[in-house]
Amino acid sequence: MYSHDRTGLGAYMTVEAALVIPSAIFGIVLIVYMSFLVYGRCILSQDVYILGFRAALFYENQGYASLTEYVVDHAQEKTGEKYFGSTDPEIIAKQSGKEITIQGKITTNHGALYSYFSGIPGLWESEAKAGLKLRNNAKTVRRIKRGMDIAGKHLKKERE
Repeated sequence: MYSHDRTGLGAYMTVEAALVIPSAIFGIVLIVYMSFLVYGRCILSQDVYILGFRAALFYENQGYASLTEYVVDHAQEKTGEKYFGSTDPEIIAKQSGKEITIQGKITTNHGALYSYFSGIPGLWESEAKAGLKLRNNAKTVRRIKRGMDIAGKHLKKERE
C-alpha cells in the first residue's frame, strides 16, 4: 500500500521554485528596465528644454544666424554620455518666427526583454518636445522704463 511519508511530499517545492522564482526574477528585471526607460525620458525632457532655453539666450552672442543652428551644434555637447541603456538622442529643431520647437527621441534598447514585447513596437521609444518663445527681455524693460519716464514728464508738465 501507499503511505504518505515525507519523501512523497517534497516535490511541491520543486514545482513552486520552477514557477515562482522565474516569475520573480522576470518582475525584478522588468522593473530595472522600466527604470532605465523612465530615466531616459526624464533626462531627454530636461535636455530638450535646456537646449531651447540656451539657444534663445546665447545664439546671437555666439555668432549663430538662427536658433536651430545653435541647437544642432550644441545637441551632442548637451546630451553627452548620460543616456545609459538608450540610444543617443535624435534632436530636431524648428523655428517659426519668434518660436522654436525642439523635439528629441530615444529608444531604450534592451535585447533581453525586447523579444517578449515585440508586438508593441513603440514600447521602448520615448519622445520629448519643448516649445519656447524668443523674447528680448532687456529691450522690453527699456521700453517700459522709457514709457514710464515719458508719462512722468507729461504728468509733471500738467501739474505745473
